[in-house]
Amino acid sequence: MQDRHQSIAHADAIEQFWKWFSKNESRLRAFESDPDKYLMELLEQSRKIKRGLAIELEPPKNGIINMTVSADGNVELFALVTEVVSRSPAIKGWKFIAFRQRMPSSVVKEMNMKVGPLLLEPSKMKFLPVVEHGKLNVIIYADGVTAENYEQIAYAGLILLDSVLGEYDAATKVEAFDFRTLPEKGREGPVPQPFLELAKFVDDFHKNKR
Repeated sequence: MQDRHQSIAHADAIEQFWKWFSKNESRLRAFESDPDKYLMELLEQSRKIKRGLAIELEPPKNGIINMTVSADGNVELFALVTEVVSRSPAIKGWKFIAFRQRMPSSVVKEMNMKVGPLLLEPSKMKFLPVVEHGKLNVIIYADGVTAENYEQIAYAGLILLDSVLGEYDAATKVEAFDFRTLPEKGREGPVPQPFLELAKFVDDFHKNKR
């Protein structure tokens, strides 16, 4: 019974979110003038549906703004994200997308991310697949990963993984990710592969499993 009440509450909150959005969408089109302000406003509204949802806006292309509703990698919120986007209204100049989408490697290559004094550069990062009991785990290597900065690196790294694989595939096709500092050259053992080739590896892995 509790699940049914929760579902009704979510449905009501989703309806209220889109009503609010429809009333404010012309103002939200100016988000590039103060991105933090507008994104925080959207985030506050999305929290009325459920905490943990993320909203991302892309600059308009051909007059259309892409707005992504993300679960921030939390599989437990995937069904809710799908419901939120499926109930979005048709509004001219807006496109609503469920989950962060996979991007071409040429785009990800330029997505350098600052983490404290470190710079995560996808073109210099590596990955190593580890298959256990038929499930794929992936170790991601980047310069300067330590116990102290691990959580920050992991959060930034997971955003990059969403861009490489797409949020849905990153969460459902890989069992777990770990982040480690780049191994020394010449070290014995399996050779890590370029990070930008991860999507092809994951696709091939699951294709060959069928």
